Amino acid sequence: MRSVQKEARVRTAISSLVDTEKMKQLSFFQADLTRANGWANEMVGADSVFHIASPLGTGTETEAELVSIAKNGTLNVLRGAKIAGVKRIIMISSQAAATARRSVGNLKLDDNYWTDMSNPELVPYYISKVEAEKAAWKFAKQNGLDLTTLLPGGIFGPLLDSHVQSSNALVSELIKMSLVPKANIEVTDVRDLAAAMRLALNTPAAINKRYNVGTTPTTFLKIVHTFQQDGIRSKKLTLAIPNGVVKFAAKFQPSLRQLLPQLGVKYWHDSTRAHDELHWHNRCWQETMKDSATSLKDWGIIKTRR
Repeated sequence: MRSVQKEARVRTAISSLVDTEKMKQLSFFQADLTRANGWANEMVGADSVFHIASPLGTGTETEAELVSIAKNGTLNVLRGAKIAGVKRIIMISSQAAATARRSVGNLKLDDNYWTDMSNPELVPYYISKVEAEKAAWKFAKQNGLDLTTLLPGGIFGPLLDSHVQSSNALVSELIKMSLVPKANIEVTDVRDLAAAMRLALNTPAAINKRYNVGTTPTTFLKIVHTFQQDGIRSKKLTLAIPNGVVKFAAKFQPSLRQLLPQLGVKYWHDSTRAHDELHWHNRCWQETMKDSATSLKDWGIIKTRR
């Protein structure tokens, strides 16, 4: 953790799902992705490392800022693992590292597809994810590490406490807004992603491979309509915002900039390899989004009514 003062809060959140004896096996140490120190000593004796964190940003960061944190942070973790003698690494990348141009149309992207870095539609976050994953593969190859990367879509699902991450903050906004961008999204349930991490770790054939781990694509409009049908959202009038308006508004509203690569997209990522090789199973996006919204309600973060 960047600050071990958060340990008590995290323990409380996790203990609601983990029995007392297993909680005794959980320990914490202080480290920061932006700093090289603090990793290797604490990894000694570990069998494997899951590298999960990467900055999403607010839309105001420059490409150089996000790339620096994501890429160098990844290398800090992998260098620490190398020094500590840990060979097995599971890294959470993103479908952002497998982004096509809108012009490709209705195309199925497999696990080996990489983002075209010359694509002018990319935003800094997408570029940072590509740079971080490519750096991981290069370092792993040069240093004999057994790497697997998982590429989720937007990560949603129930909360462990009242601290709202960026994805579920989007759910809160979709419940409230009347004007909705015509953006596509591929959903990954946080519970399914956790399962994929463990399955990848326990599957020797997963070494040196990438895996798409998302659901079939949907749209923000369909998600909003599902919320209305389930009584999660009380607003009846929902209008789609033309893509041109979203692009213009994004010049002044940083939070909209992350949506730009998803406007007008028809391609999707194929998760067949994860199903076949990892024996991974995922929830449908309707269940995930409903559970996300219900969790926000249960924690008192949003109020819903029919």
